Amino acid sequence: MSIELKFLGGARTVTGSKFTLKTKKASILTEFGLFQGHRRQAFELNTLLPDEILETDSMLLSHAHIDHAGNIPRLVAHGYENDIYATSATIDLARIMLLDSAEIQVRDAEYVNKKNAKKGEPLIEPLYSIEEAEASIKNLKPLEYHSTREVAAGIKATFYDAGHILGSAQILYEIDGLRILFTGDLGQPDLPVVRNPERVPSPDIIVCESTYGERNHPSLDEAKQRLSDILKSAYDRGAKILVPAFAVGRTQSLVLVMHQLMDEGRLPAMPIWIDSPLSLEATEVFKKHPECYDRETMEYLKRDEDPFGFFRLRYVQTVEESKSLNEVSGPCMIIASSGMCEGGRVVHHLKNTVADPKNLVIITGYQAEGTLGKRIVDGVKSVKLYGEEYPLNCGVEVLNEYSAHADRNDLIELFKGYDSKKVKEVFLVHGDYDQSRALGEAVNGLGYSSITIPDVGQSFEIG
Repeated sequence: MSIELKFLGGARTVTGSKFTLKTKKASILTEFGLFQGHRRQAFELNTLLPDEILETDSMLLSHAHIDHAGNIPRLVAHGYENDIYATSATIDLARIMLLDSAEIQVRDAEYVNKKNAKKGEPLIEPLYSIEEAEASIKNLKPLEYHSTREVAAGIKATFYDAGHILGSAQILYEIDGLRILFTGDLGQPDLPVVRNPERVPSPDIIVCESTYGERNHPSLDEAKQRLSDILKSAYDRGAKILVPAFAVGRTQSLVLVMHQLMDEGRLPAMPIWIDSPLSLEATEVFKKHPECYDRETMEYLKRDEDPFGFFRLRYVQTVEESKSLNEVSGPCMIIASSGMCEGGRVVHHLKNTVADPKNLVIITGYQAEGTLGKRIVDGVKSVKLYGEEYPLNCGVEVLNEYSAHADRNDLIELFKGYDSKKVKEVFLVHGDYDQSRALGEAVNGLGYSSITIPDVGQSFEIG
């Protein structure tokens, strides 16, 4: 059977994931994520809805992150009525993340329209509304790990744990005996909270992420010690510590690690606030799905302890409480979203943190080009916050060890576990070109003969 694999996003970049599989009988959409970057370019790319996407028979979603799921409301609002399969945990996370994304879309449109009105330029509509995000949730249907289902005529699908965030999945398609694996985003082994990525049996075609195709993370034990050392040093000088963190996954991992440090007597005695409404909602979803936990997290439940709550940790509930943190002096710690400092309450806290050399900002995740977080990592002398420049006098530490993505060695181990002579083709996606190229060279060295780094819009006959 002729099978067409097409890459419509998430190729040679890390955002906007979307791929289609098409046979003579049916077609499947894998993910429909938002492209994230400069506002104008992102808006143009995210408004594209080609017929080949709208005409697919169903969709499968690997996990709830916005770069994989974030444009689902627009798809459904434009007439897509078919089922979207995901694990139950992913559905619960997607519900809160899509509603949060809708609020951002509405605010962004209001901001652009104020500027456009002054210039006499046309007004824009948000990508989707809060109501459209809410309505799109009805299309999401549960498909649990290891449960195989025919998701379109002649196309079966099975989810396997990806170990990236709660509910994340690798997707194995079976079409006329051909086994096509989409890894989705793979986690690194022993990441806090979630289980390790599973090995999917015997794929013929592998579509693999390559976010860190040329980089390795330090060990998580080293990361834990380094975090402890950083916090102790900041505590000793009375610093206000600000941690921009992704609301889903990274915040929960950091909280669990700090819980462990407290149990081990290695967490300084200072107050810690989680100031992110989305983090609070996401943490409640995490508590609802212990079936996704790793062994270490389950140990807390066996002791009737909350892995995501401990003495000195407080979740901020209201805007007033968030504003009151302005008056709090160090030593203390505030974890707030967004992780790339492009919005959310972290911007408000940055304004009250960065000018004082005693204070500290800890960057804990990937920072895309063009974001405020990336500029902070690059060591700019000042940052613009709410239209005003503030000197970046505070300390900055980068702690990427808790990345939810597999590193180069992890990805190489994945390919070592398969028979390179039986895998017909490998496609490397979800990575900047240099990352994908570096991983491709390593995979080629393992004996894989057909390795492609597709570009957006390219399609391939497979099988």
